[in-house]
Amino acid sequence: MKKVVLMMIAFTVLVFTSCATILSGTSDEIRFDSDPEGASIMLDGLKLGKTPATVTIKRPGFGNKEITLKLDGYEDRTFMLQKEFNTMAICNLASWPGWVIDILTGSVMKYSKTNYDVDLDAKAFNLNELEKDQLGRYIVPDIYKRSVIVYDEINDLKIHFQ
Repeated sequence: MKKVVLMMIAFTVLVFTSCATILSGTSDEIRFDSDPEGASIMLDGLKLGKTPATVTIKRPGFGNKEITLKLDGYEDRTFMLQKEFNTMAICNLASWPGWVIDILTGSVMKYSKTNYDVDLDAKAFNLNELEKDQLGRYIVPDIYKRSVIVYDEINDLKIHFQ
């Protein structure tokens, strides 16, 4: 009887080892959209593509993944990918090898949000940083035919050129 119980326990440990890794994989597909489109999607300094795009990103485990959207003429937008506990890992039960494998592969966590729609703000220039023409007028850069924000810190004034 004891042999049967031990065999069943051994079988269960082997079957349920690293459940989250086996049943749900080690990466997620995440969609990035931006307004305007064409922003570079950067992960840890590496370019993954341009918006709109769906990219495959390895799960973070207990770490965090930071995404930056970059587009000429617009402020960079940086944010952390949202994650949550992967409930498939519970299938490991008391199997410590399964937990170790799921933690090492990052599958113990998964991305809770798989769609990011980000509005990019026009790049802002400080009035003191702008060049002046011969008549003393400020020259507002015409960056890539997009809108520009100029701000005056002294008078607390922002001007949006479109």
